[in-house]
Amino acid sequence: MKIEWEVLSAPATNGVKARYFIQSAAQLEAELAPLLAACVNKAVDELHSNILDNSLYLLFEFDKNLVLNIVVTDESKQQESPYRVVCDMASLRSYLLESTHWKFKGEEFADVVKHELRDYLSTCSGFMRYSLVAVFSEGDRAKTELL
Repeated sequence: MKIEWEVLSAPATNGVKARYFIQSAAQLEAELAPLLAACVNKAVDELHSNILDNSLYLLFEFDKNLVLNIVVTDESKQQESPYRVVCDMASLRSYLLESTHWKFKGEEFADVVKHELRDYLSTCSGFMRYSLVAVFSEGDRAKTELL
């Protein structure tokens, strides 16, 4: 699976460094794990530029619009690093409602994403080189779960 990232300049885009839009759900079952791994890898590639003296969390924020934002934050989860990685999965909404695949049926898509991220991070050597805590949020940064 080859992912084409849209790399953006930070000043014009609220810190978004790389953005990926899913165009089709045709191969979602087979491509979700590699897609999320690519998102993590892209974020890890930027950690050298993103870690500040007060950085603590690598925050994976999944919102109700099916957009995954990955950003480094401080202890309060309010001060963000200069760059973020965004994966827009909004085009999957209708597919997920109709899917009969075991992974998506009867489970919230946010939970599927969270579990895939947790599985990948446990073996991501690039992430292990940094002293950051990986957390997952569904839009409310005050309520995060450890990955």
